[in-house]
Amino acid sequence: MRSKQLLFLLIALSGLAACSSSSHKFTIIGNINGLPEQTVVLEQLTANDIITIVDSERSKPDGHFELSGVAPEPGIYRIHFHPNKYILLSIDKGNMKITGDWNALEKYEVAGSDASKQLQGYLATVRSHLNDFNTMTGVLDTLKARGNDSILAVAQKDFQNMGQHFTQFVERYADTTTYEPNAIFAARMLNPATEGTFLDAFSQGVNRKFPGTRMSKDFTEYYLRVSMNQKGQPKKLPAGAETSGQAAPEVALPDVNGKVVTLSSFRGKYVLIDFWASWCAPCRAENPNVVAAYEKFKDKNFTILSVSLDNTKEAWEKAIKSDGLTWTQVSDLKGWHSMAAAMYNVQSIPCNFLIDTAGKIIAKNLRGQQLEETLQAMVK
Repeated sequence: MRSKQLLFLLIALSGLAACSSSSHKFTIIGNINGLPEQTVVLEQLTANDIITIVDSERSKPDGHFELSGVAPEPGIYRIHFHPNKYILLSIDKGNMKITGDWNALEKYEVAGSDASKQLQGYLATVRSHLNDFNTMTGVLDTLKARGNDSILAVAQKDFQNMGQHFTQFVERYADTTTYEPNAIFAARMLNPATEGTFLDAFSQGVNRKFPGTRMSKDFTEYYLRVSMNQKGQPKKLPAGAETSGQAAPEVALPDVNGKVVTLSSFRGKYVLIDFWASWCAPCRAENPNVVAAYEKFKDKNFTILSVSLDNTKEAWEKAIKSDGLTWTQVSDLKGWHSMAAAMYNVQSIPCNFLIDTAGKIIAKNLRGQQLEETLQAMVK
């Protein structure tokens, strides 16, 4: 289905390019010092997760490249470098210049696009928040190891406040920026399960503020899909039905090697679906208990399918190795926007569900000794 949608979009965009006014054309002139010679690709990102290749060019030995396209309306684009480096841009029309250094690509400079410059500033602030989160996670891990509960409680409260401040920053930016692509890009960073009130209002407001645009329609489609479980979408777990024998919704996500793994492929085994993330201190603290349970029951018709709410593959893989998680790990690297998390009504992590051999949920949020005792009673 996705390939058909992408093909349709490519054909549609080709038609637009042929008949659009020249006033919608744009050109990106890039000079990246130290850029290894490679094919540089320009991609367009839509609000409902479709990625379209717009242009590509082989870079010159001096790091020079030029990319161009037609933008019938403003949108979010990215310059994709091998293996996985990106520069995000908010593009409308006209010419822009990108300069930077390959070894510090996040510090690129952009000229000729105010929207892209504003987006760059927003992303710099986001990175600063994420660095603070990573630092605080290390502090929490240390305090947890030392068993200093009083200081740990204060630090956990500070961590929670940091999360609230970050959410408020993202919401404020999405509400106040005058550039539609930037606003929708920021809104996509929010978790519909916890920021539903804001996103309800934002979804209605963006259609009034930018009526009739493709991007606002795409965002509305995305938001309806994750918040209202439209007909034909993957079945969402009804609230309150987690331990009543409810059929577990299907999970189909890529593992660390990019191979899609499904929950149904483990049918006939007891499966613990474990939602976690590398940045989640309580998750990391609980991992030794999960490892112990896996080692004890892995040869008794039991396995684990871990779903990470990480955003970056590097941090995800590092945590897997550091914590010794040897079972199947999957993630779409969309953080709180993970469709699997939405389908299971996950609003905080760590969170897990025990699935029986028939694919039914029989327990939720098993921790520590309770996890081992439940498996001992149920897994044969």
